[in-house]
Amino acid sequence: MLIEQIAGAQAALESDIETLRHAAMMGGDGGALAAAQNQMSRLSGLQHRIESAQGGGLAAIRAEVMASVAASQTLAQRARASATTAQAAEAALHEASAAAHRVTGDFVRDFYEKKIFDPYLHFASADEERAYREREEASRKAIETARAEGTPEGELRALQISRAQLVDAGKYGAADSPDYQPMLNRIDAAQQPLEQALAGRQPVVQQQAEDALAPTESTLVSPDIIAVLRSTGTVMSDASASGHGVTRQRATEPGPAVGV
Repeated sequence: MLIEQIAGAQAALESDIETLRHAAMMGGDGGALAAAQNQMSRLSGLQHRIESAQGGGLAAIRAEVMASVAASQTLAQRARASATTAQAAEAALHEASAAAHRVTGDFVRDFYEKKIFDPYLHFASADEERAYREREEASRKAIETARAEGTPEGELRALQISRAQLVDAGKYGAADSPDYQPMLNRIDAAQQPLEQALAGRQPVVQQQAEDALAPTESTLVSPDIIAVLRSTGTVMSDASASGHGVTRQRATEPGPAVGV
């Protein structure tokens, strides 16, 4: 019976480990994956102990098996939730990155190729214009380099450089163009979602994974099981101290008799 319980927990974890591994490859937090792999090792260890245990030894680890299986079930649930969160975050990141790529492409076309803002530019001197043109060209090259990376981070940098160049042009008259503010608004509208998507790319699941591996009376084991464990002298303890959250409490031995 115990072997079957462990086998069932292992089968469920195997599926969730594959899901978590895929989520980690997409940029998700690897904490839940590591926790699931550690729990799989723990279950294998229990399986070996059961195979070699006899009589009282087998009964002594029964509570440990129940608590470990319960921990595996909780971890499996959180693993699926974490994987779903990672997939949603990756989808949002992909969408935001694609939108940023389009906006930057439109900026490069209108600003550098069509030069729609050049008619509005005016400079106080030739040196001022030369310095501006040098910055303008440096920005163009930096945008191309950032976009060529093919990463969300590169797309964000390209947007940021585009915005800085547009603002720079605005100081010399480009802000008078009817196209200036709409273009600035488009860049800002694309930049914020991409920043948020990058910030949420690695969901915080490490603590959840650790909690799943730390059996507690209130979250992992039913009150009925707790009552059985206590009646047999088994108590729930801090998993960080015991390694599995279940310890065996020895019966109190009677003290020496005291004469009257």
